[in-house]
Amino acid sequence: MHPSLEAFALAAGLLALGAALVHRLGFPPLPVYLLAGLLVGGWLPVEALEPLPSLGLLLLLFSVGLEFGPDRLRGLSGKALRAGFYDALALPLGFLLGLLAGLDWRGALLLAGVIYGSSTTVIAKLIIDLRRAANPESEVVLGVSVLQDFLVALLLALLGGQGPTGFLGGVALALAYLLFARFLGPGLARFMEGFSDEVILLLGAAFAMGSALLFQSLEASAAVGAFLAGVIAGGLGLRERFERLLAPVRDLGMALFFLVVGAKALGLLQGLSPLAVGLVLFGLLLKLPLNHLGGARAGLSRKRRLYSALYLVPRGEFNLVLGALALGQGYPLVAQVAVLLVLVSIPLGALLIRFAPEIAQALYPEEHPKKRAKRAEESPVE
Repeated sequence: MHPSLEAFALAAGLLALGAALVHRLGFPPLPVYLLAGLLVGGWLPVEALEPLPSLGLLLLLFSVGLEFGPDRLRGLSGKALRAGFYDALALPLGFLLGLLAGLDWRGALLLAGVIYGSSTTVIAKLIIDLRRAANPESEVVLGVSVLQDFLVALLLALLGGQGPTGFLGGVALALAYLLFARFLGPGLARFMEGFSDEVILLLGAAFAMGSALLFQSLEASAAVGAFLAGVIAGGLGLRERFERLLAPVRDLGMALFFLVVGAKALGLLQGLSPLAVGLVLFGLLLKLPLNHLGGARAGLSRKRRLYSALYLVPRGEFNLVLGALALGQGYPLVAQVAVLLVLVSIPLGALLIRFAPEIAQALYPEEHPKKRAKRAEESPVE
């Protein structure tokens, strides 16, 4: 029996146990996957799990790209755009923070992306699990997360390549993809309508992985390749089929990816500096007032704008991609901040979102009905 099968069996069993423990509590399992990696990283041969973790990450980015079809982008409300503007102020502020921390412009941009991006996966799952999809703040939060993913993808395209050659090659390939989707996409979509689910599954996986490898061969970002493949697939009208068919494979690979990240984080965080801890704390606190202001500009009530700020606390998939990129380009400080921010913000954000109504009630207690009625009687009628 191949050693990788033993590693997979141990990892899958451990992840299943952790997910089962938090399932009834209504929390996302991602913190458990990371914690499991921290606990077993010393004795579990996580290298033997490849290529499943890498497959899971690329399929996750492909799934995020599916949300960027033209219909979804046109459907962004003015409320989400106004809130997203304030949220995006974290990018220049994070860049300035990176420069003050002694990083060059490239490292400062990577740090800005790490601080800025929230986890669309965690946010969407919590909204669904807590049955808050109909709440007014959910539309704003999901719209802001779409804008975040778009801007971070642009950041990856800028920084993920190996120098100017990689960036120009990635831009040229992205334009070729978009032109293909514009002129040949409709006919291809009609041709694929009669394909079986099995064929669609295999085509989707091949397209996502092939795009990632193609971008990487041009010294561009493989993550951007997988993301762009999802954008093209979403624009072809195949979003629902791909989401349904690829979800089980994606979720399995994603769980293993977070396990591996947790295992590798143990060594990365051993030399953790006070500066990294301070940057993590600042990153957590920086976006709260920005998102609160954004919620106000979106027309949300005091409680709802608090909810929206808390929803955007968890960091996740793109932060880890930026952290891995930073580590490969010689910025260990940024990698430490990225990993520690994910480890802290996902469980913290899940708790804050879960108990957001109670937190809002404590901060903004409801006025007693009799007092409210009396004040209404005393106030002049306009």
